[in-house]
Amino acid sequence: MKLGSSFVVPAGQDRVFAHFLDPVSMRVSIPGCAELEKSDETIYRGRLVNEIAHVRFSAGFSAELTAVTEPTEVRALLKGEDRKLGSSIKIEAVLAVQPDGAGSSKVDYSLDVAIWGKIGRLGESIVRRRSQEVEREFVAAFSEICGSGPPGPDNPGVRSVLAKRNGEAGQIAPKRSWWRRLLAKLFGGRES
Repeated sequence: MKLGSSFVVPAGQDRVFAHFLDPVSMRVSIPGCAELEKSDETIYRGRLVNEIAHVRFSAGFSAELTAVTEPTEVRALLKGEDRKLGSSIKIEAVLAVQPDGAGSSKVDYSLDVAIWGKIGRLGESIVRRRSQEVEREFVAAFSEICGSGPPGPDNPGVRSVLAKRNGEAGQIAPKRSWWRRLLAKLFGGRES
């Protein structure tokens, strides 16, 4: 399945490109990204927790930067697997950044996505619809973070996005399903 789009970010090309390589900025920007660490100059490892059509996908993943042309393009290969679901995903991604007027940049991306297992059997239309929701959330968070300053944990945009997502500043809490929230209310805050 091929996905792609473009969006404008209220920050210069160099800053946007730096945020793409920053694990803190990307962890906070990517919906459902519970962990993201830079293992070395080209390898990132993390955990993605997301829900597609009431199927919860929790996968460890690796992202390898296969080509970096500063400050214009990043090519990466992402692989993840949810052993519990018997599902796996492979994404070949290309992110391109170019100036778009004073103080803003245009980001173009293309993704070649392959999904196997239970998630893959849900169908392309369902996965494509969820991908569009994730894109909207990513663009809003990433734009706020880029517009707030240089990469790093002290970026005010990082704190702001986390506060909006969690209702307070702090770590990203995984989204609980509606039935877990109901049980927590019924049984005084305990989860089953």
